[in-house]
Amino acid sequence: MKVVTLLFLLKNVMSIYSWSLDNVCDVDDIECQNPQISNPGEIIYGQCYRHAALRRLLKVSFLTCLKECMKTSTCSNVSYRRDWKMCDINGNVNSEVELVQENGCFSSNISSWSKKLVGKCARHRCKEGYKCVLEEEGMTCVIAYCIGRPFAAHAELNEPFGLSRDLGHGMMYKCPNNIQMYGKPFAVCRKTGIWKSLFICGEGSLVSQSKETGQSTFHKCSPGYICNAEAGVDGIKDRTNMFHTLGELKPFWWVNLGQVYKVFKVVGTNRIGAFGERLRQMLVHVGDNLETSHMELCGEFNGPAVSGQVIDTQCKTLPEGQIVKLTSVNNEPVPFHLAEVEVHGV
Repeated sequence: MKVVTLLFLLKNVMSIYSWSLDNVCDVDDIECQNPQISNPGEIIYGQCYRHAALRRLLKVSFLTCLKECMKTSTCSNVSYRRDWKMCDINGNVNSEVELVQENGCFSSNISSWSKKLVGKCARHRCKEGYKCVLEEEGMTCVIAYCIGRPFAAHAELNEPFGLSRDLGHGMMYKCPNNIQMYGKPFAVCRKTGIWKSLFICGEGSLVSQSKETGQSTFHKCSPGYICNAEAGVDGIKDRTNMFHTLGELKPFWWVNLGQVYKVFKVVGTNRIGAFGERLRQMLVHVGDNLETSHMELCGEFNGPAVSGQVIDTQCKTLPEGQIVKLTSVNNEPVPFHLAEVEVHGV
């Protein structure tokens, strides 16, 4: 047993140090075969990291892979699949990262290579999420990848080579245990360097009850009625309980969810008992502040409505935000009143 173990260790050491650039460079890649470096770095054959990729490059040489790693902030190593010419530029290894045995794949720690390969970018100090780009008079840092993982509650990554965080690219997900998926099965790293999930698994949960609320104007109700903003999220659906504004062209009501959620739907219960027909058009927006132009439209209702009507507004784009704002749109000043608003999200 000791002899077998010793042979295995010797083989592993040889796989790291006994190599030439011919082993990793394509036959037609002259630049890779002659990189003008005196001490090539180490190579570990048959092992690659999963879920560590900051960027995933296709149809690139091994030398280009190394250079792009050196230019990318927090890159610590590369995984290269020679048959695919696929390069994973990997960040720091942590508990979420897997080291897997994979034929045809090899990895290399970037610290074992000379940074002379990237010229001026060898001195870059780009912050996390950025990479170095050469300019005529020096270098600059540009956004290159998203930080961390996308928000994907109750979902599983469905990518054969694991997670990558490339700017402008998407990762495919699936919902386990026959849970229904709403939206498109992707989480996209946007050009801003911020993740955007295009789906949710299931319908989410009620996230608005008893949260902070407000409205454009306040109507003083008759005795026995409750007509304040908080009544919109108190869980009570009754003819004497509602939020109620004054007559306006575009009266609105809002709820602060307390944190950012991905909103699946907004369910409004129209005033019960009387005056339900006052609601003719309603817009539902989601965002981080009350400025409608900076919010994303979840959906709209076109009436007129009837008293007690339940209005289920589905957010097809699954907008993300902390504020949900409902606006009644009128041709003349009309009050806005709903008995209850229920926001479902994750």
